[in-house]
Amino acid sequence: MEILECINSKRSIRVYADEIIPEEVLTNLIELGTKVSTGSGLEPWGFVIIQDKNEIDSLSEMTKQYLLDNFEKYPYLQQYKDWLKNSQYSIFNHASTLLIIYGNVESHWHVYDCSLVAGNIMLAAHSMGIGTCWIGFAEYTLNTKEFKEKYGVPEQYELVCPMSIGYMKTKLTPPKRKKPIIFNKK
Repeated sequence: MEILECINSKRSIRVYADEIIPEEVLTNLIELGTKVSTGSGLEPWGFVIIQDKNEIDSLSEMTKQYLLDNFEKYPYLQQYKDWLKNSQYSIFNHASTLLIIYGNVESHWHVYDCSLVAGNIMLAAHSMGIGTCWIGFAEYTLNTKEFKEKYGVPEQYELVCPMSIGYMKTKLTPPKRKKPIIFNKK
């Protein structure tokens, strides 16, 4: 897929086929992701890959419960309350894979650098027929001390992008966007 076509047709995917993404494909996507520019050449990224369906489902339920138990702290999530109460709803879209990107806070630019990595991974995946979705809800559980200890994430790394990833069940139409706001345009 040509790069401009890829950019113009990429969407967040929330319905995946059951097929597992092979390790070599995930490694390739991560390597492509890390080809981005990086502030001061620090390359502050690190990754966790989870492909255990039971673990993914457990993390989804734990996240839903945490959010429901602490809803008053997050008024901006009110619109999602019914989703979180739905037993069929999965935070991770029933994906077969979670790809989690962490940034080393010793780099001032870790959030920017790791966001660029995520963008590269998402575009590369899309070009291969693999869908992705940045999962904002996951920020409440995948950056805890317990989670990071379980998966060997060093203390100085902070969560930047939790991503569901999997082969697309169906192809979506290209996104429609508003005209960009250019502040100094007359």
